Amino acid sequence: MDSFPSIANWDEERGKHYLVFEDRKRGGQWTLMRYADGRFSAHGRGGDYIDEDESFFDDLDAVASFLWENRSAYNAAAKQLVQV
Repeated sequence: MDSFPSIANWDEERGKHYLVFEDRKRGGQWTLMRYADGRFSAHGRGGDYIDEDESFFDDLDAVASFLWENRSAYNAAAKQLVQV
């Protein structure tokens, strides 16, 4: 998670790094975000749903669990960014 900024996109306006990847369970996409203060959040959106707000993680273990559940889609998106 410390290396997230090195593989993620930067949103200058909102001051955060982000990575968009497939939400295979709901058929849409996740955006995982890390703010300058180190907090992580996630937001989901798809053709027939949109999360009302970002969900902030309580700690790094919760981020790790989220990534583990979505590891295949996350890894595929991260590999594409690293190759660019």
